[in-house]
Amino acid sequence: MDGMTGVVRVTGKVLGTAGTQVLSNNIECYENTIPNMLTDRLRNSKFSGPECPQTGVAAEWETRGNGMQGMVCKLVPGQYLSGRESQMIQNFMEHDQAGILQVGVPVRAGERFEVELWARAQYRPVEVTFELKMPGQSGQTCTVNVDQAHWHRVTCEIESPGEGDATFFIVIPGDSRLIIDQVHLRPVGEGPVSQALLDAFDQFPCPVLRFPGGCASCTYHWEHSVGPVHLRPVVDDPVFKYKMHYDFGTDEYLQLCVDKGMRPFITLNTTTATPEDAVGWAAYIRAWYLERDLPVPAAYFGVGNENYGTWELGHMTGQMYVEQLRAFVPGLREVYPEARIAAIGEFSSKGLRDAYTTPWRSLLLEVPELFDMLIVTRYAWGSDDGTMAEKMAAVADRVGEKREDLSQQVQTIRDSGLDCTMGIVEWNYWTRASHNDHEGFFEPNDIRHCLYGAGLINSFCRLGEILEVANYYSLVNTMGMIHSHIGEVEYSDMVKVMNLYADALPGEVLDVEVDAPMVSDSNAALDACFLRKDDKTYGFLVHFGEQDLTVNLESVGKIEAATGITADDILVPVETYTPATEGTTVTLKPRTVVRVICN
Repeated sequence: MDGMTGVVRVTGKVLGTAGTQVLSNNIECYENTIPNMLTDRLRNSKFSGPECPQTGVAAEWETRGNGMQGMVCKLVPGQYLSGRESQMIQNFMEHDQAGILQVGVPVRAGERFEVELWARAQYRPVEVTFELKMPGQSGQTCTVNVDQAHWHRVTCEIESPGEGDATFFIVIPGDSRLIIDQVHLRPVGEGPVSQALLDAFDQFPCPVLRFPGGCASCTYHWEHSVGPVHLRPVVDDPVFKYKMHYDFGTDEYLQLCVDKGMRPFITLNTTTATPEDAVGWAAYIRAWYLERDLPVPAAYFGVGNENYGTWELGHMTGQMYVEQLRAFVPGLREVYPEARIAAIGEFSSKGLRDAYTTPWRSLLLEVPELFDMLIVTRYAWGSDDGTMAEKMAAVADRVGEKREDLSQQVQTIRDSGLDCTMGIVEWNYWTRASHNDHEGFFEPNDIRHCLYGAGLINSFCRLGEILEVANYYSLVNTMGMIHSHIGEVEYSDMVKVMNLYADALPGEVLDVEVDAPMVSDSNAALDACFLRKDDKTYGFLVHFGEQDLTVNLESVGKIEAATGITADDILVPVETYTPATEGTTVTLKPRTVVRVICN
């Protein structure tokens, strides 16, 4: 056939119903996620150690002035309100001031901040001065009196000195000692969580939100994540070798789910916690809803994360995982009867040696009473190398591989005769992000991610009801769909993809046959999925090719509307465009995701 044309034929067969939950997401408790969800402009606000061996000051902080004459600083272990240490500042001088500072504090012109200090005085009251200062300019100041020997909260307000990166000072007078547990600098009127981030949830679909993410969950202790924020610690993260932050915790997550109409998906710590811990968390969550006279949702509880992989702290054999389900699940069902239990559903567990590989899924299928859904993680990797045609062919091949893989996953469930579903708890297209990239595990979203994303969502939809939920990885910053920083939110192009599908779901999935040119040895240049909702038929066309492709749609009626996204290159923002249509024909630009609506 002509290499510039293709046909999509709707057969009339209904494959099932695709739900809105294929457009779900994750929040991962990663180093650059939780801190950037908050309004606090200071880094390491709770003075988490270790201290600098030269100055005795916590990371991100340094001493005021070039030396430490007449001054001693130390992180004191065991003397804390919120964690495991506090910052002591001792000024031995009779008259001169001493203190600590933090550089690179982002501020905007016209902002007004509240300084919140949790501290205590020793020996006598201490007058503490805060200053925000731009380089080469006089600063703005405010003062508080720390006059108690126990931990207490004091606040003052301070003006922004300008626009850009300021320096924040904490200064005490001569002959005084101040012990600080934490200090925060937040815009006046805002709570701990960024309002811009909260507002962002209204700009895209997110029916299910998984928390506290994937690998980080194996050291997440829920008890740290509830109650007053000022009492929550910052602890070491042995997974990613950063810090675990709890200032956005269970309470804030559940409130976010309620406010934005999202279904909770909790990943349980099954590595450094116990079954009793998991049961306690589930009971707390259910009670949280009941105490507020809210209906208890059928929340998902994932038992572990990728424990089949050697990279996980909780790596285990398949038989060990079955025993773990036996230990965790009965208690969960007892305290949270509405729960949907999600068990890891990979086919095998890899070992440090090939001989240590053990079966996994086949063992789970023998204990169906212990789960309601089998979950897997599905990433794909790409490269910036090669021609544009080669890069697009690689994306098409990755989509094709996942399409076949998911079909195999579903087939094993159907062959077993079990009444369970499956879920995708993490998925994304991975080109540059690295835990060691010093850019916060940043993935530069571009047209490849959009094509891969639309191709996978098409595959999710074609599985119908058996694919219960799919969570994109991730929502905020870390390979994120959005990027949140300093009270501002930037949307990635994947938001455009999610919004293309939102109006069509839930919808009946129509079987289609695709006849189009090949983009690689294994896959066509065109992927298609059609959904019927109410009196409309929605078609989603993903074109991986490098030429315009004119597609004729058979048995769906006339095209009433069409919209799409495309890009001329990688690593550039995608553009929204209106494809040319005539009757039942639509012409797709190269590297395109298009939604058509037919009568």
